[in-house]
Amino acid sequence: MKKNYLLSVLLVLQVLVAYFVISGGDELQGHAGIQKLLEFNRELIDGIRIEDNNGNLVELKSEGDAWLTAEDFPVDVDRIDRLLERLDGLEHGLAVASSPSSVKRFEVSGDRFQRHLKLLSDGKPVAEFYLGTGAGARRNHVRLADQDKIYAVTIGSYDLPAEIADWQDKDLLQIEVSEIQSIDLEGLTIRRMEQSENEDDSQDTKSDMDSTEWFADGLAEDETFKADEFETQLRNLATLRFDRAFMGSLEEQVIKAKIVVSYGDQDRTYKFAETMEGDNYWLKVTGFEELFEVSQYNGNRIIDNLTGDKLIEKPEPDEDPEEVVGNNLDAVADPPETSSLEE
Repeated sequence: MKKNYLLSVLLVLQVLVAYFVISGGDELQGHAGIQKLLEFNRELIDGIRIEDNNGNLVELKSEGDAWLTAEDFPVDVDRIDRLLERLDGLEHGLAVASSPSSVKRFEVSGDRFQRHLKLLSDGKPVAEFYLGTGAGARRNHVRLADQDKIYAVTIGSYDLPAEIADWQDKDLLQIEVSEIQSIDLEGLTIRRMEQSENEDDSQDTKSDMDSTEWFADGLAEDETFKADEFETQLRNLATLRFDRAFMGSLEEQVIKAKIVVSYGDQDRTYKFAETMEGDNYWLKVTGFEELFEVSQYNGNRIIDNLTGDKLIEKPEPDEDPEEVVGNNLDAVADPPETSSLEE
């Protein structure tokens, strides 16, 4: 009996040991299978190339602390930093496939892909992969350019846009409102005047609180300038974002508004023109060779509101005295009819 009991205990222990070894081994194997997808030094990356299967190609290059497109247009540096951080943190588990047929099926081949990415250093690729079909929530299939293995990785085509407009610095036209000194709205000039809030203080006390007042030139005595409304609309212009920049001309376009802004030591002219389709606006800005496409919403709120008609309040017209007199004469000329009972 004791012998059978000991054998039973040993059998149970063996089963438990086998279970923990197997489960522990699987866990260790799973951890061992998690590896970084790409090995590169972020500080040495000076070029990024992204291509899609529709022929779109984005080529970005660094110059000092700035990034530019191949046409030397400024790029959103924050977006570059986010991309490099995302790529540097990519990890993969065990390969999901590696056969030639799988490369085609998952769209990670050299001639069939959703994105083809290259990270460059001194013009040479230091990391390269093909992004293919989806592999679950926020995951896509990826194949490194020098391997046959295909992995499921947490990155999508939305992280790697192949349209130049998606990388352009959309804040490029923005100006600090505090730097603007005057603005000309085709016949209406508005100027800034700084006034100290502590004018009565002694000369030894310097005020660090200043208020801004805006004045419109050439108003009639009975006209009122809406300074608060103006500052709101001016802020829309100063913080303007565009949808894309491109090479083009306004020669055949109808100019809808022309605005001149003086800030710092320079003047900037904005010319808004409606596109042929009438959906958006094309904008020409002093100092830039490119045209900027602006959404209809952003264009309309500037063109419609930053005008003399909206910013100058005029008195209501008085009644025409001749009309009043004329109406009284008519009343005398046409006395009310009398009833036949009074005759």
